[in-house]
Amino acid sequence: MDLTGRIASLEAAVSREGTIGPAGRLSEAKDEELAAILAADRLCREANTLEVLRKALADAAGEASRTFLAPVTRRAARYVERLLPGCNLSFDEALGLTGVSRGGVDETCGRLSRGTQEQLAILTRLAFADLLLEDGAPISLILDDPLVYSDDARLETMTDILQEASTRMQVILLTCRSKAFRHVDGNRITLP
Repeated sequence: MDLTGRIASLEAAVSREGTIGPAGRLSEAKDEELAAILAADRLCREANTLEVLRKALADAAGEASRTFLAPVTRRAARYVERLLPGCNLSFDEALGLTGVSRGGVDETCGRLSRGTQEQLAILTRLAFADLLLEDGAPISLILDDPLVYSDDARLETMTDILQEASTRMQVILLTCRSKAFRHVDGNRITLP
């Protein structure tokens, strides 16, 4: 077979095989490669955008933490001093209470008694409420069965603090322990 016949035979085979032949597979592979390159470029742009957004959000969270951390710590310290004299609180960057320092000894929140954890959580919420109140926001502090783990002395101190807070903001105590709060002034609603 001469060269012209061989070429004609190969061209006929390419025409018959169409997209399933080597030329079709090559064209398909090139199309897939281009699509993959474009998808990779798009994903890189999205990843870069998300990284910029993540950094901006982290910076904003850090700024918010710095803005609120000192004022909340200062306000909470007034209450903590009444409940636990000589005790200082520490907060993390997310404004979560992380621990206390008493007499130079640092304790994480998890090592504190349940009653102390509960009391400090309420005082921290009260400090946040005071901060918002000073900015002119209307505040309602709602506590559901608070101070369950408090001994009598701390219960009395905490109810005094909450009673004083009720002169500045609305304090709502939901409880099934009416005897624990019988000495607290306020409007009472009893459900059967």
